[in-house]
Amino acid sequence: MTKTLRELAEDREVKILDHPLATPSSTSRGRLRQEPEDPIRLAFQRDSHRILHCTAFRRLRYKTQVIFSPESDHVSTRVDHSLYMASIAQTIARALGLNQDLAYAIALGHDLGHGPFGHAGETALDKLWKRNDPSQSFSHELHSLRVVDQLAFRPSTEERGLNLTYEVRDGIVCHCGESTEQYLTPRARPGPALEKIKRRGLVPLTLEGCVVRLADRIAYSGRDYEDALSVFGHMPPLPKVVIRVLGKDNRTIINNLVTDMIRTNMKTPDRIGFSDDVFDAFTQLYQYNCKNIYFHPLLSEYAIRAENMLTVIFDFEQRELSSRRQAQWGAPLSRDPMAVQELHHFIQKMYGKGDRPSQSQIVIDHMSLMTDRYARSFFQEIFLPKPVG
Repeated sequence: MTKTLRELAEDREVKILDHPLATPSSTSRGRLRQEPEDPIRLAFQRDSHRILHCTAFRRLRYKTQVIFSPESDHVSTRVDHSLYMASIAQTIARALGLNQDLAYAIALGHDLGHGPFGHAGETALDKLWKRNDPSQSFSHELHSLRVVDQLAFRPSTEERGLNLTYEVRDGIVCHCGESTEQYLTPRARPGPALEKIKRRGLVPLTLEGCVVRLADRIAYSGRDYEDALSVFGHMPPLPKVVIRVLGKDNRTIINNLVTDMIRTNMKTPDRIGFSDDVFDAFTQLYQYNCKNIYFHPLLSEYAIRAENMLTVIFDFEQRELSSRRQAQWGAPLSRDPMAVQELHHFIQKMYGKGDRPSQSQIVIDHMSLMTDRYARSFFQEIFLPKPVG
């Protein structure tokens, strides 16, 4: 019997994946909803294409990475970070004989749950949701899974969610870019259903997922330093051990971290991570960034303003939904302000009549998908008076 093009591609993939912990596409645990296989593309490659083409990914170009300048051509945005990270993860996977398609797809989708204004926005959304419902919390890792499962749309279909494979969804919800482990070993068992995970930090099931989790830190550490240099104009000198072990520019830092990860895994194939001296220098670089970038007075001032804006938007949307019966959600009136109409159009598109979540969940969903500039324009419409005459 003649094999299909996809089956031939699976055979070629297995020959390339010579790492003992590599994850072949043909062994995937499957998707949330069964669907026919693509005639050409393998499962994880198909996932990366779905992520790349969805609106939620395109919005990342106008979301803050670290520096609050998403419209500047010279400062990294959230989409830049995702692409940098995907190339790093793919490079490591290729060198080790892991599944490049799986690492690439996880990296592309890992930050889809980030709201506007970077981590300042994430902190604000978490605070606002807890204020409204103490049992809830917002983290971009967990919300990224909600985006790919329920809030993102595939082109040319009205079906909600991207219906990704288990392995990609697992890598997304477990990526935890702020973790500081020296090594990661894939978890031995699947554990709870991914959508039931309520805490950050669960280790990925695949080694490719572990690679992505560490590649996240590699992608932003040196890049954040160079972005800060371009914005602040002057930075304190890097620690001497960082320059000696990792280098003094983003290109060299990435190369040395990636090379060390590859060499370390070749010695201990069951785990991925960094040698002792490299990990020490990497830790000092992160501490330097925290002190001189992430808590810089200018960024702290922007974070306060971002929280104020998001608080106004959150309270406005809560009042709007509270003023109408649930049966009226998703049914805007012609006399409603444009911001109100857009909120109800969002509800109409995102949720079926029989499965609408709580009021606060709807507000969080809506706000998390906002770009920085959309949040600003939304704020201006509902809060600033319009000119008369």
